[in-house]
Order: sequence, then structure tokens, then C-alpha cells
Amino acid sequence: METGLLTYYSDVKSEPVKWLWYPYIAIGKVTLLQGDPGDGKSTMMMNFIAELSKGGATPDGVAFGRPHKIIYQCSEDKACDTIKPRLEAAGADCRNIAFINEEVHEGLTLDDERIRNAIIEASPKLVVIDPIQSYIENDSDMQIAVRARKIMRRIGMWASTYNCAIVLIGHLSKKESGKEIYRGLGSIDLAASVRSVLHVQRNPDDEDIRIVKQIKNNLAPKGKDLHFEIRSSTGFRWLEESEAVEAPTVTIEPTGSFIPKSKHELAAMLIKKALANGPMESMEIKKLMAEYRIGDKTMNEVKAELGIKPYRKMRSWYWVLPGNTDESEREVSNT
Repeated sequence: METGLLTYYSDVKSEPVKWLWYPYIAIGKVTLLQGDPGDGKSTMMMNFIAELSKGGATPDGVAFGRPHKIIYQCSEDKACDTIKPRLEAAGADCRNIAFINEEVHEGLTLDDERIRNAIIEASPKLVVIDPIQSYIENDSDMQIAVRARKIMRRIGMWASTYNCAIVLIGHLSKKESGKEIYRGLGSIDLAASVRSVLHVQRNPDDEDIRIVKQIKNNLAPKGKDLHFEIRSSTGFRWLEESEAVEAPTVTIEPTGSFIPKSKHELAAMLIKKALANGPMESMEIKKLMAEYRIGDKTMNEVKAELGIKPYRKMRSWYWVLPGNTDESEREVSNT
């Protein structure tokens, strides 16, 4: 009979949970970050990595204290022409960010021993695998509960043993479900095995704004929803809650009793009011939309619905409502 098998909890020293970003990403634990393709989860994480690499701060302003090492393993983009330029654009210190070169080290999998060896070599504070679907040897592994739990248990041990946070980035499935946690690809045991699950989704009123929801937290109360924007004109930016949730007080009074119920309706109201007295430079319209955090997509949809065709006069482009200008004075855009 084997003896010495048991450890009594009286001999265990209690320790608080250590956080890389409270309450979203814990050190020594695994976090799952999910979203539909193109919703900005990798961009969000790259900006987080950039801050960590240079000793900056979390999105809510808590300083990291000093620069830290990171392993960012990404299979969907090339290191030289996509990942490094994006990291540099985010202000990262690339001397602190490493990866396993898969052109040399082929066949890397989620629980590959080479990932553990890389963690030992670099002693990173954060390890990001993006996306997890590319590092699953067999698609059925994440569908079978026993196999999924075994893989996640192994990854969790690495996070705990080597005192780092591990973030797995994954795509959501197309299936509809009453609970968001069931939308992840693979077995529900994947989400059940991690300590925190974050979902990134687009704001339905402004698709340039993304919402980050924490749908699971086993270590602390769930964090509040967060917001960031990715705009062609300004790039990536975290938003204050007031910026993301509510539009600023409208200074252009609506006609009658109409009150806009969405960004789309607000854009239509603002554009019609702005053009009521005649043409206006397109740049002024865009500034107005930016003031009320209305994205280019919504603005252009409304422009088409209102039948607005921008025209050029001298070196400037103008917007005008149909019938409000002399056709002989303008050069109509074909775009």
C-alpha cells in the first residue's frame, strides 16, 4: 500500500490570485478570448501585448510596473509583413516578444512540449495562442470532452508551474444558442476548463466599436463590459464607457417629436439637418459624424439611402440633398 499520498490542507499556504489584468486575465491561469472572424480580438490582444512589452498599463490604466516578456504564437499571419508591423504600430518593444518559428518547427500543437520548452526559455508573463483552432492536431480533439479536458489540464499546469498567464484566442461557431458560453467551437469542456472567458463582438449601432464581455469568471466577480474602436482614420483605441454607450448630447434639435433610436437614425437626422440650407463640404460631414461617434459604414449607408451624390467644386467635395443645387455647377462623383 502506497503511503504519503495525501496532502492536508492545513499544510497548504493560502495565496491570493495574481492578476495580469484584473478581473479579466489571471497569472497562472488560462483565459479564453473568443469572437467572430474580423471582430478585432487579435488586434485587441496585440495592443495589450504592446503595452506589456514596454511596461505600460492595462486598458483601465493600471501600470504593469516594468516591461515583461511575451510569447505570441500566431499561425494566421506572417511575422515579417503583418505581425511585426502591427506590433510596431502599437508601440511594442519587440525585443520582449518571441514566437516559435513554424517554418522551422513544423506541426506545432496546442499541448506541444515545444511550447512548454519555449516558456521555460523565455520566462514570459503572458503566452498567447492565436487561434487555437490552428493548433489542434485533430478536429475531433476539441469535440470530445475527455480529450479537451486533458489538453486544457496540461496547458493549465504550464501556466501555474511557470507563473504566466495563457490566453487562447478562438473563433466562435455559427450556431445560435441561448447562452453565449455555448457558442465557442468544440466541446463546452474547453470553456469549462478555463478560469475566464471573454467575448468580443461588434456594437450593432456602430460596427467600428467592439464590445468585450466577460461571460465567465471563476476567480472574481465578472468584469464590466469594455469597449474599443478600430477606425480607418484613427486606428485602435480603448473607449471610456461614456464614449461607447451613449452618444453626446445632440445639439442639432430634431424636427417635430422624432427622437433617433439608433446610430443609423441619428446619422440620417444629423445629415439632413446639416444639409437643409444647401451644400456642405464632405469633410465637415465626416467631422460631424466623428463627433457623434458614427462610423464610416453607417454614414455611407445613410448617404446612399438619402440619394446623396457628392460633387466636386474647385478642389473640394460637397454633399447636397437631391434637388438642392444647380446641376450645371457641379461635377458628380461616380463613387
